Amino acid sequence: MSTPSSLGAGFAASCAVILSAAAPVSAAPAVEPGPSIGGKVYQAGWWWKSNDENEVDKSGLVARPEPTPPNVPAGAMTVAAVNGAEEMVAAVEFALEYGPGADVTSFDVMLRESSAPDSNVNSDGEGVKVVACPVTDAFWTKAEGGKWSSRPAYDCESAAAAGKRGKDGIWHFDLTPIARLWLAQDSQLPTSIVLVEQVEAPMSFQVTWDGPSDEGIGMKLVATGGATPQPPADIPADSGTTGDSGAVDTGAGTDVSGEVPADAGTMPDDATAPAATEARDVARNSGQQLPAAATPVTHVGSMLEDIPGGVLFLIPVGLGLAYAVMFALGPNGEPVLSGARHGVGRTLDQLRVVKTLFKEAK
Repeated sequence: MSTPSSLGAGFAASCAVILSAAAPVSAAPAVEPGPSIGGKVYQAGWWWKSNDENEVDKSGLVARPEPTPPNVPAGAMTVAAVNGAEEMVAAVEFALEYGPGADVTSFDVMLRESSAPDSNVNSDGEGVKVVACPVTDAFWTKAEGGKWSSRPAYDCESAAAAGKRGKDGIWHFDLTPIARLWLAQDSQLPTSIVLVEQVEAPMSFQVTWDGPSDEGIGMKLVATGGATPQPPADIPADSGTTGDSGAVDTGAGTDVSGEVPADAGTMPDDATAPAATEARDVARNSGQQLPAAATPVTHVGSMLEDIPGGVLFLIPVGLGLAYAVMFALGPNGEPVLSGARHGVGRTLDQLRVVKTLFKEAK
């Protein structure tokens, strides 16, 4: 038979089980670094105050950009403070699957600390604080140790989310308030955050996270409704160039690079002038600079190569014969009757002919 004390103990235990089951459990976000749910990471980078382009060294000249610190791996991103002041800041841009007007339930982002040697200095120290703030610049370009003046502008007054570091080096940022700003009706805000220190002097630290290429960033956005999002526009690598050949695509399938394709073929013998004129009009309308018409050049050597050898031999003979006929005829083209004259008379006649020819030649 049960005693009253045993019944009381059993009742208390049952109540404890019921209360523990009914108590809310604080669950960790269902996302780890790497997976992306409800969107993806578009770009990430970081900037270094030591690369201030306005900084002047001891000689009075503008200091050269500092090389990337060896304790920050390529593709990573880092945040640092020196004596309570900003030294390095990072930024992340997201491409979300929801547009303005969406109802945001939650937005969690997880960052994994880098395992590279000396990449994290006092990151687990007491009082270390890193916050995520919305970016106010419409566009920005990622960098690694970029110029301080080119870092994205941000606003921590409108919203801010402090990161919570786990013992395993995983940082959790609850960006739900920031995501609600991004996806508010008619919002024009960029879907980007800046990660920046928020400590007081004399606190100094450095936190380095693996970047997107190392699957060091995980995100989970839970939302409903909203307009269709506009994805960020990718800039082609060869944008603004015309390629090695200098060809420009006119959009009509016409290559105006000035080079004739190998399979262009030859123009048929019955090609007409209107067809040639039409081709020139197409080239002119597409922006091609038409070459000037070439002036035909005739070479004497090529003419003589086409004449048979026997004909070439007869040319000097014919010239000599023509000269003899011209000599036999008088200046008026009539035969000179010199056959009946002899001696001095014939000689005088010949001199007259030569004199007459000489005058006509002058």
